[in-house]
Amino acid sequence: MNFKDYKNFVINYKPFDWEIPDYDFRSNVKTSHSFILSFIRFYKVNKYLEIVSKEKNFENPKIVDVGAFPGNMVFLSKEIFKNISKYTSIGLDLDEKFIQKMREFKVDCVDTEIDPSFPEPKNIVEWNIEEYDICYLLDTIEHLVDPTFCLDQINKALKVGGYILITTDNITNFLYIVDMVRRGKSPNVHPVLSSMTYRGNHRPHHKEYSKEELRYHLKRCGFDLIKHEYFDRKQADFYIDQNSRDIKKHKTKKKIKNLIYNLVKKIGFIIPHLRNHHIILAKKVKNTNEILNDRELVYTKQEWIKKRLDTIGY
Repeated sequence: MNFKDYKNFVINYKPFDWEIPDYDFRSNVKTSHSFILSFIRFYKVNKYLEIVSKEKNFENPKIVDVGAFPGNMVFLSKEIFKNISKYTSIGLDLDEKFIQKMREFKVDCVDTEIDPSFPEPKNIVEWNIEEYDICYLLDTIEHLVDPTFCLDQINKALKVGGYILITTDNITNFLYIVDMVRRGKSPNVHPVLSSMTYRGNHRPHHKEYSKEELRYHLKRCGFDLIKHEYFDRKQADFYIDQNSRDIKKHKTKKKIKNLIYNLVKKIGFIIPHLRNHHIILAKKVKNTNEILNDRELVYTKQEWIKKRLDTIGY
């Protein structure tokens, strides 16, 4: 979809009941569904999936959506891939209402733990899928204590040559740097927002990544990075004007603080790697059994120094 078609798709989208966070205290969030809240992010997802859709072998793809809630990607996928042969949603704490609704759209659900390194992990259920073409891991990897298990499961589910599409926050975000300089504030997750405090099924952020770190984790799990982009996600900046049937940007109050913030952000985001979000398209090039030797653990300082030199140069 071009931008005009995508915009019309978002305007006409009928969200699930659970998709609109009415309980949220933020006025620009509580009346918005997922596609308008993350308007720019899903537009990027749309453009990257169009790259995949043009490949000859991906006309009738098998898709696995990891961290699938709220289920909105089913609809965007159907806009891009007209004949999806199989669609599987993976997630934790998928209730019966969600599962039943997904069945109406011919989506199979697997309710399972994808991060057994999390304190007090839940039950792990086998996905029992293989030879899939595409995996979505959208704004999920930053919630995982250790992404290796999840990436290995994705590797097992995909065919060689299959794709994984990732979106996630960027740790080199310029606004984090400003906060460090101005207030000495760390970009790390505050302990009260972490598993130190919360142990429920909604997993808080654990770690955000740089491009280099994401590339390392992907390679370690059998994937080659094909395409990467930094972008400003502009989260919750837009709304649907029902009168004009158009998407518009929320107006910010003309306070000095807001003007300074927007100016600093615009200047910082001129440099791509200082923007606040990643989108990555990677391809599976090896099966998990072919990469286990690359994960050999070391137990002496001498071995560790050699491994460091071979991997990061010091």
